[in-house]
Amino acid sequence: MSRSRSSGIGEAAARRLAGRARVLVLLGPEPEQQVAPVLRGIRKSGPADVHYISADFTRLTEVAGAAREITSRARRIDVLMNDAGVPGAPTRILTPDGFERTLQVNALAPALLTRLLVPSLSSRARIVNVGSSAHHVERFDFDDVDLEHHYAPVSAYARAKLAMVTWSSMLAEEEAGSGVTVVALCPGLNDTPLSAAMMGRIGGPPSVGAARVIQAISADVASGSYLEDGQVAALSTEARDPGNRERLARLFRARLGGLAVGGGLDPVDAGVGEEET
Repeated sequence: MSRSRSSGIGEAAARRLAGRARVLVLLGPEPEQQVAPVLRGIRKSGPADVHYISADFTRLTEVAGAAREITSRARRIDVLMNDAGVPGAPTRILTPDGFERTLQVNALAPALLTRLLVPSLSSRARIVNVGSSAHHVERFDFDDVDLEHHYAPVSAYARAKLAMVTWSSMLAEEEAGSGVTVVALCPGLNDTPLSAAMMGRIGGPPSVGAARVIQAISADVASGSYLEDGQVAALSTEARDPGNRERLARLFRARLGGLAVGGGLDPVDAGVGEEET
């Protein structure tokens, strides 16, 4: 089974964050020894105390376990970056949890991780969710959420990103008044293992997408904003539709609620950092 990898935009962003964070916790699906060279490069990029946690986002219990490990290593969380991503597989794959893999890794697992980490967020924390402009080209089908009847790799990816950016906007509404802000973005087309799996070797270097992610961390924009090319852009009509938002909320509660006990529920990869103050 294909897996998301600790590379691409996530690795490039981590190298930048190592220069501005005090503690940087990185997640990826590989065992730590397998990504040791990557971690050495990140540690050389700045003074941050870098930790790595192996977590397979196709298993939601591992996501819950990763959240517990994160809170044991970071006193407080100032920045939570959800950058987990896999392309749509050539043929439909169900996770051990019984959900379509692209949706689980790109949307459900990051939502669970975030929910479990909310109690550990600092009073002015920012959550950055990496979405995609591909969300504009798909529509929700809540009668076939796991694509049992109409599966296509690119559609699976685009629909998962539609779920991600919609959830991000809903999370901003939920956190209104808490001091925590939420921003989603499209990092643009970057030549990463993920994009290569779907479209071949096209796009700019991962450093371009990483720069947009870093910009989103400190951008002076309203919570709930969605950025494309570094500018605030409108979500798709599907993402803004109140009926879709309510049905998505019910779906997330049904699939994640049991694991999110203690965090409340109405992510290379995820990065968590304590910034220098």
